[in-house]
Amino acid sequence: MKSIKIALTSMFLILSSYASAVEISGNVGLSSDYIWRGMTQTSGDVAVNGGFDLATDNGFYFGTWASNADGVSTDADDKVTAKASMELDVYLGFSGEMGNENMSYDIGYISVIYPGNDALDFEEAYIGFNIYGLSILYSAGQDSSPDYSEIGYSVDAGPGSFGVSYGEYEDTGDNTLIGYDWGIGNFSLGFYYYDFEAKAGSGGADDDGAYVALGTSF
Repeated sequence: MKSIKIALTSMFLILSSYASAVEISGNVGLSSDYIWRGMTQTSGDVAVNGGFDLATDNGFYFGTWASNADGVSTDADDKVTAKASMELDVYLGFSGEMGNENMSYDIGYISVIYPGNDALDFEEAYIGFNIYGLSILYSAGQDSSPDYSEIGYSVDAGPGSFGVSYGEYEDTGDNTLIGYDWGIGNFSLGFYYYDFEAKAGSGGADDDGAYVALGTSF
């Protein structure tokens, strides 16, 4: 997998050299819980996150994002074998419009790293489309990692936007997310409800709840 990441990074650097403009942006966020695909990544505790992105005017992008996390691995006797207190994502890809601003696509590759607990690391190649508020995502897990697919819809409602999505995580579980995002100046405030149904034999447990997220970009 390292050779794939090196090749993709090299391709990004070569193609981005033909761009006439490069934009660097950042983001920071705070949430009452870190919910990912319907599962808490912080054992229900508060999460602080942030990242940086570099994008060219011809559609290529490269970025990194990090958050506190509770990544624990156990053996057959439930004895803790490794821990990670942080998640670090590194990704690159290409995005653009399909005819008009209401139709877009995003193709990329992401490496999710848990420093201190390599057993949890995984990588995915993904492709996504957004067509007049309807979003479709497919992530292909690399090596033995499971695949993930998701469909969602977002619509403007009042001062913000209302969204709902449903995702299926292979051999793990299905999740539903309902949320409302509200832009306040340079900040975004989101209110969400999630529901997760674990698949039989996955070792996971059903869960549901609500969380709040506050973020800004610069």
